[in-house]
Amino acid sequence: MALYLAEPARKHRRAWNALRREFDRDDAVHFALYQGSKTYGQFMRKWRDFHTGKRLPDGYAPGTKYFLLEEGSPKLLGVIDIRHRLNENLLNRGGHIGYAIAPSERRKGYATEQLRLALDICREMGIGPVLVTCDRDNIASARVIQRNGGILEDERMSGDGKVFQRYWITL
Repeated sequence: MALYLAEPARKHRRAWNALRREFDRDDAVHFALYQGSKTYGQFMRKWRDFHTGKRLPDGYAPGTKYFLLEEGSPKLLGVIDIRHRLNENLLNRGGHIGYAIAPSERRKGYATEQLRLALDICREMGIGPVLVTCDRDNIASARVIQRNGGILEDERMSGDGKVFQRYWITL
């Protein structure tokens, strides 16, 4: 299983649409995939804005989104977002990295490898230490973060009353 991260490109349009439909059927993390975009063209425009730091909504920071793929397959297994810097909101809740694996591909070890690959990119970009957060009841995500060296700093309460955890990973 040779997994790699790739920046979105025109060739991913069909696979992106399939992944979007899967997220729409299954859960609410789909926002991480397409940030409310209805078409791949809209998604790509937003991707460029975030990547360059232009036209960002309030509370957001520049970042680069990557797709997780397996060599020889066009299917998108997941998506991961590396924020280039933290602002006040991200320092509290979102962290440097947000990720999601396709519902049909979960429990196969992809998230652990996806985060490991993203940490390599963070290292190359000079980002570190890296903050990654997850809901306290998301035990699978906590394990992914811990397997990648995450050390729990604290737990906090979100605006909707959910408890989330903040982990730091030293590169």
